[in-house]
This record gives sequence, C-alpha cells and structure tokens, in this order.
Amino acid sequence: MTEKMVRTQVYLPQDIYEKLKSRADEEGITMATQIREALAEYVVEQPEEKEGHVLTEDDPIWQLIGIGKGGPPDGSVNHDKYIYTRDWDPEDDA
Repeated sequence: MTEKMVRTQVYLPQDIYEKLKSRADEEGITMATQIREALAEYVVEQPEEKEGHVLTEDDPIWQLIGIGKGGPPDGSVNHDKYIYTRDWDPEDDA
C-alpha cells in the first residue's frame, strides 16, 4: 500500500533550489524525493537522538556543582548589605 501524500508548497532560497535541481539531474532523483528524505531525517530521526541524551561524566554541567559554596555565612539574610554596600570589607564582619 502506498503512503498517503499531502500536497504542499514551499519557497526555497535560490541557491538551495539550484543545488537540489543539480543533484536531481546528477543522481536521477526528483527534487521532491530529496526534500521528503531530508524532512524525514529532520523530524523523525533527530528527536530520537535528543530523547536518548544522557549526561556523561565529562559533561560541563558537572563543573557547576559547588560554585556557590563559601561566602558570608549570613549571605542569604544580609544579601543586600553584600551587594549594595560600596566598600564592604569581609574583615569587618569577622
């Protein structure tokens, strides 16, 4: 059984159109076939790759762990003091 096709129209940049036309002539395939194959790869195969994405040990996200460690012990309460005081000296709070 043949897959049901839906007719659509798209506008292509001139350079892409010319490349598709040239490839169609060289390889003996229609421009429509090339576009369908490219779209099938884009919408069918790419989401599967993204769904399977798992964090690995070398993922840079792990470098964020501990980035907020340290600082004033009352930073969550007196954060305005530390952000807006122009010449704040940590030694004054010691």
